[in-house]
Amino acid sequence: MKKTTFLLLAASLLSAAAWLAADPLQGGAEFRLISSFDWKPATRLPPGAEYHLVREDPKTHGIQAVVRFPSGYSVPEHSHETDETIVMLSGKLKVKSGGMEETLGAGSYAVFPAGTRHAMSVSGWGKALFLAATDGPYDLKSSTSR
Repeated sequence: MKKTTFLLLAASLLSAAAWLAADPLQGGAEFRLISSFDWKPATRLPPGAEYHLVREDPKTHGIQAVVRFPSGYSVPEHSHETDETIVMLSGKLKVKSGGMEETLGAGSYAVFPAGTRHAMSVSGWGKALFLAATDGPYDLKSSTSR
């Protein structure tokens, strides 16, 4: 199980590295410690979620962001116009989509192709921290805006 988790995390990181290599940062590499993140309210989500924008692709406007949800937080069913990938860093996140339900922990990931309806909620007593990436501009279509 640990080997599988490591391989999945390594594959996700290699994918992100390939994306960065295709469109290098102008100033070279960038390193940030979580203690220096500029957390902002995630205004397109229900109140309580925060994010730190890691990168936005200048051509596609796809994003990579570290997102944190407080204990007990949930996002109702929604979809996006582009693919979304989340990689769990800490905590537990319950995801539901198409009749399936899974609780993701650190090192786990979920991929939601464009238009796929899904919901998520923090599971357990703690917070959830994850990396979210989209192939295009981040949008949120709630079940009421079909």
